[in-house]
Amino acid sequence: MKVGDLVRWKAMVGRQRPATVGLVKRVFDHKMWRTDEMGKKIDWNMVPLEPFAEVLFGDNLRKLPVSDLEVINDSV
Repeated sequence: MKVGDLVRWKAMVGRQRPATVGLVKRVFDHKMWRTDEMGKKIDWNMVPLEPFAEVLFGDNLRKLPVSDLEVINDSV
C-alpha cells in the first residue's frame, strides 16, 4: 500500500463495513493495543509497531491499520 492508492475496508465476519472508497494520503507505523488479543491491562512496551494508513473518505480523514484495508486500484 502506498500514497495515492484507492482502498476500501476489508470484509470482516460479524462486522458491517462502509462500502465507500478512500484515497491513501500517508503511510506510517503506529502502535495499537488490541484488547481481544492482549487483555485490558496496557503495556506499551509490549506493543509492536504496525503499518497504518491515513485515508480520506469523502471529507473524513481516518488513521487505520493497513490490515483492515484492501487496495482496489494501485497508484502508478
